[in-house]
Amino acid sequence: MPQTILEDLTVGETPDIAEALARRGSHARAHQLLRSALQTVPSRLDIRVRRGIVANPTVRTNVLLDLMGALKSFQKSAFVSDGLATWMKLLPFMEDVRFMQTAARHENLLPIPNWHWNLQTALWAVQQVAKVPGDFMELGVFRGHTTLFLADYLEFQDIPRTWWLYDTFEGIPEDQLDPNWRDNNARAYEGTFSFEEVQARFAAYPNIKVIKGRVPEVLQAGELPEQIAFLHMDLNNSTAEIAALDLVFDRIPSGGVILFDDYCWEVSRAQHDAEKAWFAQRGLHILPLPTGQGVFVKP
Repeated sequence: MPQTILEDLTVGETPDIAEALARRGSHARAHQLLRSALQTVPSRLDIRVRRGIVANPTVRTNVLLDLMGALKSFQKSAFVSDGLATWMKLLPFMEDVRFMQTAARHENLLPIPNWHWNLQTALWAVQQVAKVPGDFMELGVFRGHTTLFLADYLEFQDIPRTWWLYDTFEGIPEDQLDPNWRDNNARAYEGTFSFEEVQARFAAYPNIKVIKGRVPEVLQAGELPEQIAFLHMDLNNSTAEIAALDLVFDRIPSGGVILFDDYCWEVSRAQHDAEKAWFAQRGLHILPLPTGQGVFVKP
């Protein structure tokens, strides 16, 4: 689009023109337009949400834009991400400048748009365990997005705990794949997520350990913390997650939190059913969330 045309646009016209570009597949141009508009009117939530949608395009980008259009009368409160739309609700993260800046800084690592509600839940979980003894653990790291966001926000390098990150860094082992998982999730997990790359990403944090290995075997070998205050479970398969629970649950003290990343996603039904049954056998329950996550606080 010629620069002279861009200069003639009003802020009111920009979102619609950017949306038209995005629907044509010109996501980078749409993102540029919306980012420029936000510099002029940073308070416009609808522009911010649309920018997030086009910044991380997926096969559902047009569906998300359709949702924003349907919620036009609620533009002061409408928020749309993959699998979640809210309106007439407070958006606490929008009032936290540090949160929004940190989320924007790392959004390129997770190809899912507007992940703020999920990050809000994760941030609550790590803040909730401030007085619970033990280290932090993430099982299933991919590119390191969630932990990097939290570590950056919390300035984790100054916190006297260790954060243990485990992944094969080669994808889910074939013998652990749940039925239909690959058909529904392959695109979201494309790209580079090598051990060396993720290690480099956390180089500024001497108290974050990136460990290459298959779960549960790497845990059975004994490379894990004595106590776990916070566990982020994100292995994307029921076999490894149940095996991990068997090994680490007793290391979580009272008040410790487990955050299940995939507990309520339709494509992760196998994980939901297996974990719900595992906790039910012990008279315990996971709180299901519309973000797709599940939260458990140990009594």
